[in-house]
Amino acid sequence: MSRGPTFILALSLGALGWALLVWLTGGIDGRILGVAVRARGAWRPLTLGLALFFLYAILERQRIGQRLVDPAASLEQLAPWFAATAALATTVVAIRYGVFVAGGSDAYGYLSQAYGWASGHLPRAYDIPLTLPISNSDWLQTPLGWWPGRAPHTIVPSYPPGLPLLMAIGIRLADPLGPYLVVPICAGLFVWTTFVLARRMTDATRALVAALLAATSPIVLFMSLMPMSDVPAGTAWTASTAAAAARSRRGAVLSGLLAGLGVLIRPNLAPLAIPLVAFLLVTTQGAERWRRAALFCAVIVPAAIAIAALNASWYGSPFLSGYGNPRDLYAIANILPNLTHYLRWLWESQSPFILVGVVSLIALAGPSPARAPIALCWGVCVATLLCYVSYERYEQWWFLRFLVPGLGAFFAVIAVSLRVIAIRVPRPWGGIVACAIAALLLWHAASYAAAQGMFGPFKASEHKYADAGAFVAGHLPEAAVVFAMQHSGSIRYYGGRQTLRYDLLDRAWTPRAPAEIERLGLHPYLAVEDGELDDVRTTFGMPRDRSLPWPVVARMTASGGFAIYDLAAQPAGAAPLRIEAGSAPGYSAPLQVSIHPRGR
Repeated sequence: MSRGPTFILALSLGALGWALLVWLTGGIDGRILGVAVRARGAWRPLTLGLALFFLYAILERQRIGQRLVDPAASLEQLAPWFAATAALATTVVAIRYGVFVAGGSDAYGYLSQAYGWASGHLPRAYDIPLTLPISNSDWLQTPLGWWPGRAPHTIVPSYPPGLPLLMAIGIRLADPLGPYLVVPICAGLFVWTTFVLARRMTDATRALVAALLAATSPIVLFMSLMPMSDVPAGTAWTASTAAAAARSRRGAVLSGLLAGLGVLIRPNLAPLAIPLVAFLLVTTQGAERWRRAALFCAVIVPAAIAIAALNASWYGSPFLSGYGNPRDLYAIANILPNLTHYLRWLWESQSPFILVGVVSLIALAGPSPARAPIALCWGVCVATLLCYVSYERYEQWWFLRFLVPGLGAFFAVIAVSLRVIAIRVPRPWGGIVACAIAALLLWHAASYAAAQGMFGPFKASEHKYADAGAFVAGHLPEAAVVFAMQHSGSIRYYGGRQTLRYDLLDRAWTPRAPAEIERLGLHPYLAVEDGELDDVRTTFGMPRDRSLPWPVVARMTASGGFAIYDLAAQPAGAAPLRIEAGSAPGYSAPLQVSIHPRGR
């Protein structure tokens, strides 16, 4: 292909990509590399992109016609392009239906930490603004996603810095949209790196199947919709495995860099480096094996040291984290229930045909260049499972997300299995059976994902955090202090108001908590979802069948219900206002919390 048509194709794809981004986000209004960028309509770049693509088709009509003569060979040649398209489509879906909201614990924890790194405040701890006459005053002022610091009256992030640092880059490049694009981009890269990894072991057509399995995996799709670390961790470790399988010094260095990123994102997955180092040692001879292993370790060890130092600074020990003490998180009693859950969730979400992956073990029996990469992939899968099999128990299927770092390798071995079937089963039945299994896997995964309601309703329901926070910013006084739990972070992010954790109130101090806030010259409120009402009644010692005694300031009926109550001794007494669902912007940067008590 000559440079002219290639350049035209690149321009066409760029224009179409820009049109798609504008359509997905509803418009661009921010800064990219420091330059103000505003775009409201997708029609112009769409028209330009289609016109350029039509021109490219005219110029390359001969080449396009030749590819239609031998479909199998053409598919093998075009497989990388189809895999790239699947990767782009995954990113597109994640942007279109993604939850660009700093709500709950994980999303708020990651995004608020990202802005801390972008501003240069972190890794220093944040000061707590209030001094309350209670022993757990610091805990009360610690929102979800954060942890009391080593120094009194400070808080630090609960989560590792890997994903927030990536988000901080997004903030610097394209705030306020940038940090929300990190996970969708990683989702596309997860699909592509799965293809690259599978290509190290099998032909491009079967590697494309691995990429499509990654693109349609329900758990990958679901976690790509949220600003959480599962998909970025999966991308880092899949890419690291693919780089190691390249069997070169450059691959060893790149694998170590990506593994280091994986450690920064999820430190507990550091054992995944063991099969990678083993692969580097057994696939080369003499001194070269030690050189490659040393190159790998030279770049991953600094990441491990950095995490250990940060943990020591924030939590008091290199072996502690914001998740809690490892002794409380891991237990032998969790192994059997977790193993049962993970296998059942894989079976249900990916279909029983995932068992075909075991067929790849046949390839280990005979001499083949793919033997070592196949063993490496199985090593990564097993190491991922071992990292979480004794972890805390959960009952929801989407906690299969813990295994995403090993799923890229698992999809790659499924691709190998399909090739083994196609070759070892007599023609034409081998190819037919392999195609049928691939089709059933893809159909089941896509159907399961669609059945979970993750495309549309989920995004709308999670926007409640932004809607509630925006209402707080626009209607509550600057002296407001809001008791909350589920919204303890998002009200700070979108509302710019100090929050206190009602779920951590001391029962003896609870009756006078609102009065103590007023004594500081501040106005106490309570912000809770309807699903939290029983917890509020328990905290404040009320019967479960009794309505809360405080006047309602505002209410949102959508997304399960949410209300704000006035806890002041002399509330305003105005009629309750309605919080409109979808009233907040689609994405935004956090507001600065500013509070001025009479005394600290």
